[in-house]
Amino acid sequence: MLRQLTCYAPERLQAGMIQLALNRFFQPELSAGELNFMQNKMLQIEVSDIGLQFGISLDGCKLKVVLQPLHHNLLLKAELADFVAMISNQVDPDTLFFRRRLQMLGDTELGLYCKNLLDSIGPERLPLPVSASLNWLAQQHAALAQSQLADQCSEIQQHN
Repeated sequence: MLRQLTCYAPERLQAGMIQLALNRFFQPELSAGELNFMQNKMLQIEVSDIGLQFGISLDGCKLKVVLQPLHHNLLLKAELADFVAMISNQVDPDTLFFRRRLQMLGDTELGLYCKNLLDSIGPERLPLPVSASLNWLAQQHAALAQSQLADQCSEIQQHN
C-alpha cells in the first residue's frame, strides 16, 4: 500500500508532508543550531521496499526535503521495517548496519553526527499515536518474519 502511495501521490505533496513533519520534530534542535552540521550537505534517505527516496538539507534555519535528489553527501538505505525499528528504539542502528540491513554510503562523519543526534533525542518525543503506530508496525513485521522463518523450517523438514 505504501509503495502505491509513493508511486501515485504527487511528489510535491510527499516532499511537503515529509518536510513539515521533520521541521516540527526537529524544531528544538533547529532553534538551538544543533543541525548546523547539515549546512551545505545532502542526506539521502532511501526506503528500498516502498520505493521512497528523499534528500534532507538545511536551508537557513529550516530543513528542506527534495524527492529523488541529484546528489548526496550521505545515503542511508534500508527497508521500512528497519527504519521503523530504528526510530522506535527497538533496534540500534549499529546492529542494523553490521547485519547489512542498513547501508550507509558516503560521508561517514555526517552519518555519525546524524546518529548521535537521533540517539540524544529518543522516541519519547514522538506523538503518542505515531509512537504506538510505529510499535505496532514493528511488532507486525517481527511476527511476519517469524512466520516466514517457521514456513522455511517446515519446508526444509519436509525435504529431509
